Amino acid sequence: MIHPLLSIEARTQNFILKHFRHTPYGRFMAKIRNSHLGESCFIIGNGPSLTVEDLNTLHDNDIDTFAVNRIYQIFPQTRWRPTYFVSTDAVMLRDKLEEAAAIPAKIKFIPLQNKYYLGIKVKGAKYFFRNDRREKDQPEGFSLDCTEQVNMRGTVTIACMQLAMHLGYKHIYLLGIDHNFDKVITENGEVIIDPSVKNYFVEGYDQDVLSEVQHDLGTTTKAYYDVRRFIDKTDVNIYNASRKTKLEAFPKVTFEEALEQIAGRR
Repeated sequence: MIHPLLSIEARTQNFILKHFRHTPYGRFMAKIRNSHLGESCFIIGNGPSLTVEDLNTLHDNDIDTFAVNRIYQIFPQTRWRPTYFVSTDAVMLRDKLEEAAAIPAKIKFIPLQNKYYLGIKVKGAKYFFRNDRREKDQPEGFSLDCTEQVNMRGTVTIACMQLAMHLGYKHIYLLGIDHNFDKVITENGEVIIDPSVKNYFVEGYDQDVLSEVQHDLGTTTKAYYDVRRFIDKTDVNIYNASRKTKLEAFPKVTFEEALEQIAGRR
């Protein structure tokens, strides 16, 4: 027999997940919508091209940034801290809950499903509804209305793009997104291994879950191109300012050019 309290909790969770817009979580997402209308930001990837110097430069220029997952590993070397922290990695959040809770971001965005289905509660987090399916009115699998959902397409950086656009940022720059790993699955399903490739900005970045990590670069590459097709129909620009990158989906600019462009808009 199911305990009555458990039954009530299950029904409450089901209602919240079906009517996210009308929950406190959805209302918060509505409140922050377009709060940075027309502004510029960086989405920080954790690739090996990411440097302490570049992060400190972003800090010194007071530029808003989105950072992800185990970015806290670079904190001891830099005075920079992210404006926003985003993680969709349930394994990382489960195992590094204290580290995630300690990240001093203005807002920490976490999928609501992690809280309700997995019991992962990050201190100070704001929750969004994660959707892993494409909708008929969203063939690119990209949502502009985060009061409803944020679509997942294989990489947390695409969630960051949706959240950035929801907040109103019109000029989005990518940094540290090398789009290259030592073991990848291509679009044809081929597995390519290159031990000479470094995956992250620090050795041992995810050593504790190495056996659980798989980089489906084919799926992720397609998702990035879908995003590009989507934003080309909007007034938003996404540029790749990563120092080293194999991601060709977005126009490339140097980090220095990105800083000049942002300064020119202020």
